[in-house]
Amino acid sequence: FEDNAEFGFGMRRAFQQRRDYLALEVEAALKDETLPTTNKLKTLLQQFLLMRKEKQHDALLPRGRSVYHQLMERLEPLLEAQHRNHPRLQKLYDLRDMFGRISHWIIGGDGWAYDIGYGGLDHVIASEEHINILVLD
Repeated sequence: FEDNAEFGFGMRRAFQQRRDYLALEVEAALKDETLPTTNKLKTLLQQFLLMRKEKQHDALLPRGRSVYHQLMERLEPLLEAQHRNHPRLQKLYDLRDMFGRISHWIIGGDGWAYDIGYGGLDHVIASEEHINILVLD
């Protein structure tokens, strides 16, 4: 029961690796001259890469939705319509849930957080990863 911090941190890191893989797949798709797609889809994929490069991961829109979720809402129907046209588009379609942002939470009790050997919580905080922590007493 004291592994919440390590487990939550591992889940966050796994999410980040999947997002990095998605970015590599988007770059490969944009460079592929044989890719049969629309200019609208290419523009949205380029926008995704630009947002990642500029680290615009916390910009929020009205109603608490991130810019990534807005982009995902525009990308999903385009990928849905075109994913059978090319294997690269199929990969992007399979990874479509990674275009949005996910809030990562680690929730635990006071024993987990500071009474019993810290449980790795200090390492999670020091990592400066985008992760939320809730300690219940």
